[in-house]
Amino acid sequence: MYFLYIDDSTDRPTNVFSALLVPHDKWNEAFAYIKLWRGHLRDTHRIPLYAELHATEFLSGRGSRGVLGHLSRRIRSQIFHKHFEVVEHMKTKFGVRMINVCNDDDDQFRAFERMLNRVNRTMQSWNSYAYLICDEGKELQYTRMVRRMRVHNYIPSDRGVWDSGLATKNIPIDRIIEDPRFKSSVGSYFIQLSDFNAHGLLRMHKPTPRARQFRYHRSFNQLENVLVKECNRRDPKGIIR
Repeated sequence: MYFLYIDDSTDRPTNVFSALLVPHDKWNEAFAYIKLWRGHLRDTHRIPLYAELHATEFLSGRGSRGVLGHLSRRIRSQIFHKHFEVVEHMKTKFGVRMINVCNDDDDQFRAFERMLNRVNRTMQSWNSYAYLICDEGKELQYTRMVRRMRVHNYIPSDRGVWDSGLATKNIPIDRIIEDPRFKSSVGSYFIQLSDFNAHGLLRMHKPTPRARQFRYHRSFNQLENVLVKECNRRDPKGIIR
C-alpha cells in the first residue's frame, strides 16, 4: 500500500497536482530522511523545523519575514532547487514515486479527477492500494468526487470506442481505499514536499520572469527515476496533460 500526499499549485488557467507516493513499509524511514533534510536546513540556513515551507511564499519571501526573512531570494531559490535532488534520491532509498497532472483548461476538479484515475490504474498495475492524504481546503468537493468515482466513473476510450462499441466505459476506482484524509500542510513535511513539487512543475510549464532570473523554472527537470512515467507515455516525464 502507498500513502499519497497530494498538493496543488495554480496560475490560472493552469492547474497542477503532484502526488508523492510513499510505500507504507518505508514510511518511517522516509520520514526520518526528511527530518534530516529539515535538520540540515535548520543548521545551515536557520530554518526552524516547525516552519511551513510553502513554495509560493518561500520563493517570494511574502508572509515569512519573522522566520525566514534573513534568507535572500538567491538562497531561497537554491534551497528550492536542492529540494528536487532530495526527492529524486528518495526513489533509490525508499521506493518513493511521483505522479503529476498539469492542465490548462482552468478546471481544478477535472485535474484532480484525472489524477485519481491514473492513481487507480497505477495501483492496479502494481497490485497495490492507495490512501490519499490531501492539503486542507476542499474537503467536501474531493470527498464527494472519490465517493462518486467508486460507483460511477465513465472513461472515454483513447481509441474512440471501447470493445463494447460504446464511447465510454464505467471503470470505478477500486484501488483507492477510504475517504481522503485532509491534513494541514503546517503539520506535514510530506505535503510540503508535494507543494514544492507541484510549484516546480508549474514554473517549468509556465515560467515567470522571476523564475527565469533565479533559474528555478529548471528545478523540476532534476526529477527522473522518481517519476511514474507510465502515466503518460507521450510525455517525457509522464506528466498527465
